[in-house]
Amino acid sequence: MSLAAKLLNVFAVPGEVFNDVKSTPRMVSNWLVPVVLGALVGAVWAVLQLSQPAFQKQFQDWQHKFIDQAEKARKLTPQEQHIVEKMTGPTMVRICGATGAVAGSLIGVLWWGFILWFIARRMLKAPVGFGKALEVAGLAMMIDVLCGLVAVLLIVNLDKVGTTSNLTLLVKDVDAVRKGHFSTVAAIFTFWVLGVRSIGLAKLADVPYFRAAWFVISVWFLLQLVLIMTGVAQIGI
Repeated sequence: MSLAAKLLNVFAVPGEVFNDVKSTPRMVSNWLVPVVLGALVGAVWAVLQLSQPAFQKQFQDWQHKFIDQAEKARKLTPQEQHIVEKMTGPTMVRICGATGAVAGSLIGVLWWGFILWFIARRMLKAPVGFGKALEVAGLAMMIDVLCGLVAVLLIVNLDKVGTTSNLTLLVKDVDAVRKGHFSTVAAIFTFWVLGVRSIGLAKLADVPYFRAAWFVISVWFLLQLVLIMTGVAQIGI
């Protein structure tokens, strides 16, 4: 199966795609290309989201509060205040957001590649190599790429700020700017990608789908709880 076929078929027949991955030599492109696509879509999404008037107003409020607290702790000189305002200005925030999206794309694939490899080797006792787990994580990431494209279209067409795919959707009083039209879409894509990862793990480890899915969803659930308990989820990570 060609790379293009795998990138497209993972949406419709992921089982066939991962059977092909299991039976063929390792291919870096199976995870590297989705990482690049995810980085591009993520960067566009971040720039658009951070350009929303609602977010900019919220960030300006935070900026003013930060400067006021800094002045109370130690009076800032006009030059220092100018540097702070420039470093926390809209342009710098967009650059940081786009950079974070690019880094997040790579880290996400490496992280899930490790998780799938760990589950296969330690819990399912299957001789799965990290390279193959990385390929599954990368191809499954195409679901996230599609989610990002939908998010970009919703921002452009509805002028709404999106949300992240995690359990903050179930928590009250989380920043309303990050809720709205993306909540349902994000939840659907979250469980879709978890299902695809589970299929990939089941194929690599040669175990029933529901056994693989139980481990994948359990690990994801625990990670989301950690993010919420530490407060990281509230800033959309």
